Amino acid sequence: MNLRRLQYFLAVVDAGTVTAAAERIHIAQPALSRQIKTLENELKLRLFEAQGNKLALTPAGRAFIPAARRLMLETQGLEAAADALRTGRVATLVAAATAASVRGFLAPYIATTGPGDPLIITKETSHFALAEALLHGCDFAVSPAPPEPGLATMALGSIPLTAYVAAGHEWALDGVTELPLSVLSGQHAILPSHQSVSRYILDDALNQAHLSFREVSECDDGQTIMALAAAGHGIGVTTDLPAYGTHPIRILAGTDARPGPALRLPLHTAWIPGHFAEDTIRAVARRIRDFLNQQGAVIRDEAKAQEHA
Repeated sequence: MNLRRLQYFLAVVDAGTVTAAAERIHIAQPALSRQIKTLENELKLRLFEAQGNKLALTPAGRAFIPAARRLMLETQGLEAAADALRTGRVATLVAAATAASVRGFLAPYIATTGPGDPLIITKETSHFALAEALLHGCDFAVSPAPPEPGLATMALGSIPLTAYVAAGHEWALDGVTELPLSVLSGQHAILPSHQSVSRYILDDALNQAHLSFREVSECDDGQTIMALAAAGHGIGVTTDLPAYGTHPIRILAGTDARPGPALRLPLHTAWIPGHFAEDTIRAVARRIRDFLNQQGAVIRDEAKAQEHA
């Protein structure tokens, strides 16, 4: 099977029409149509059928799309592995992470890297699909949940769940740096939805202390949560680093009379054992851990957590 014809097939799928695909990949439309027909002959499958003046995917064509994408990703991975073995340098790594992790610390970490470091491309993924992302083109994942058995992992430590208030809020003016849940619960809280691990940790602590917020608004983007807090709409709870002039307050479990430990979100890196860039992934994971440590986000003893495969 000719891989270029697979590329042409996916180009037509993504563009919607042969004409649009031909313009996008800079090939004459008749030539592209011939390549698609040749692919159908090779596969002994009809991938498209005429519907008026347009081509539409057949049921077999739709079912073939995931397999074609996987093969193209695997081909790209083979090319990257060969290049790394030939040059001794890993040029690019794809990191799967939740949107909160990308915006909260992964993108800020990438901003500290230089031209001589691997190019890190992030792929936003739900925390339920991080392990699966490693089978679909991602080189490593940053996960707020313990990685699945069989993966190589490195603990990054943990980051705090932080309550943010506007710069003019009385807690900011008083320089408050930490508060128990019993004090925070009397406020209007802007929280991530129940799809996030941080919300699960927060709700569990509230339930244990028999507490609830006065009012809750949900938002899954940490930057928007802080922006709303900065605008005075309530206290925003996220794991993102401070922005928009907001004042950060560590959240303690328990009550004012009996405050507990700070609420924290554990972080791990994970990758498939034997990955061609395993040494580079480990080095990147250490640097991410150090970056979090420098930001004051990672507990010092956790930052030295044992690596294991």
